[in-house]
Amino acid sequence: MMHRFFTLFLMFFLSVLLCGGLFAAQRNTMTCDWCGKKIASNASFLKSEDKNFCSEKCFDAYVESLLPVCDVCGRRFKQGFTSDGKNYCSKACLETTFRECVHCHRREPRGVILGTDIFLCDYCRELPACSSCQMPLDKFAKELGDGRTLCRECARDAIFTQSEAEKIMTALRQKLADKFKMGTKHTITFDLCTREELKKESTGDGERELGLFIFNRNTITFFNRPIRSKDEFRILILKGQPPDFFRGVGAHELAHDWMQENLPHIDDPQLREGFAEFVSWLYAKTEKLDRVPWRIEQNTDPVYGDGFRRVRDLMGDAKTASEWKRILLNVCPAPAK
Repeated sequence: MMHRFFTLFLMFFLSVLLCGGLFAAQRNTMTCDWCGKKIASNASFLKSEDKNFCSEKCFDAYVESLLPVCDVCGRRFKQGFTSDGKNYCSKACLETTFRECVHCHRREPRGVILGTDIFLCDYCRELPACSSCQMPLDKFAKELGDGRTLCRECARDAIFTQSEAEKIMTALRQKLADKFKMGTKHTITFDLCTREELKKESTGDGERELGLFIFNRNTITFFNRPIRSKDEFRILILKGQPPDFFRGVGAHELAHDWMQENLPHIDDPQLREGFAEFVSWLYAKTEKLDRVPWRIEQNTDPVYGDGFRRVRDLMGDAKTASEWKRILLNVCPAPAK
């Protein structure tokens, strides 16, 4: 019996001793927090905050994993740039996000976009610009003698002849009738004119105007009694404008013609000019005349620019002349007859 008891006690003692040794070994054994390798109790190691590393290589790899990643090349870096919440390891990577100026071909962070995709840096934007497209002028620029200067591209296609102007305006009038149901049947006289001729006919700022709509009602009397009236409709457009801008101005003046026939009682200058700019803007967008909408949208004039934005907001999704007429009549009801 004593022998059996001694045997059991010895087995228990050995098991306790053995388990205690294992626990101690577990307490003294660590693993590398980068590669997962076990670190012996007598081995040297690196410690950073609450993490252990078996070698400098693992420590360096861990530190590198904390560095930001370049959003262009994907490399991690210690010194670089941050812009709009993104990281860039070098100036070269940062500059790949800048747009290229169409004039100087440098990549710059600031500038202006003409139309939908023509970028000019701030420096080139301050250079003398074409009177039509606003691009910087070069040695091939053409002075028109009325204060305007055209770049080579605009001067090459600009409208300078009466026959060409009449052809464009006739086609444009039909286009507006087909696309927006904004047609009139009366005869309109189209005249291509100089700056001086436009100023003589204008009652506003002839220096800035690019076109003009004129309506005259000539009444024939018999013994001082009116018996018949003859209406005169004229559109004058300044010569020397590239085709896209010429069409934009033409659409503006034809909108005045339609308004004269359909809504002659509206005399609010902002509504009249704003509506004409709206028609020009909508026509140019549907025809993808990119620079025309930009010029209208950027206009800060209180009558033309603010008037356009006012009318555009009024029109919403309306796309036809009958809808426009209904909306404008809600704003300015026709007087009772």
